Amino acid sequence: MIYVISDLHGRFDRYQQMLEVIKFTLDDTLYVLGDVIDRGPDGIKILQDMMFRPNIFPLLGNHEFTAAICLPWLMQEVTDQSLNALDGTQIAALSEWIANGGGVTLRSLKGLATEEREEILEYFREMELFAEVETNGRSFVLTHSGLSNFSPGRPLSDYNLEDFLFCRPGMDTVYFPDKFLIFGHTPTRYLSGQDKILRQKTWIDIDCGCAAPSGRLGCLCLDTMEEFYT
Repeated sequence: MIYVISDLHGRFDRYQQMLEVIKFTLDDTLYVLGDVIDRGPDGIKILQDMMFRPNIFPLLGNHEFTAAICLPWLMQEVTDQSLNALDGTQIAALSEWIANGGGVTLRSLKGLATEEREEILEYFREMELFAEVETNGRSFVLTHSGLSNFSPGRPLSDYNLEDFLFCRPGMDTVYFPDKFLIFGHTPTRYLSGQDKILRQKTWIDIDCGCAAPSGRLGCLCLDTMEEFYT
């Protein structure tokens, strides 16, 4: 079976529970549509688990993108001294990351060996911006946030990084006529008022507010279109 989840935001407990709920095995495939890190306590722990699973495929989220900007100059020594040595541009990038919940990730990185940090940075760099999946007669495009500046005939390779990472679709947004666009990034409660997978005619939002105390982690099986929650 092929599954999709998104916006784990450091909730290793819900991630682990979901793998148990869907009875995830090596015969299955899981796409994680970005924002694994920040806000919750265990984003690095989730990443390290995902890295050693050959059938889990991450897509880049805006939180991973921001972290990847900061990590190269924090790689050698994440200490109070290195933070004090940052220039204005670096401080602005770091401030944005922390303001968006990156402080907990930064603290986790301080506890890792240099080699482990390098592995995580390389994992970020290998993340794709989208994936195309066909199963059981249906076609899907998977991205982190939807697609800004959408045009039906425009090749996916022609979109900019920002189009994949920072889009905020509205309820009346229309995408492909012959395939579903599946994304996270915008919690469904902001669109429908519910922490539940939101299905529209051409798109599906699966961000059910996992990072929020009252939110949930949603998972969609692409083969059967069945929904799962923890």
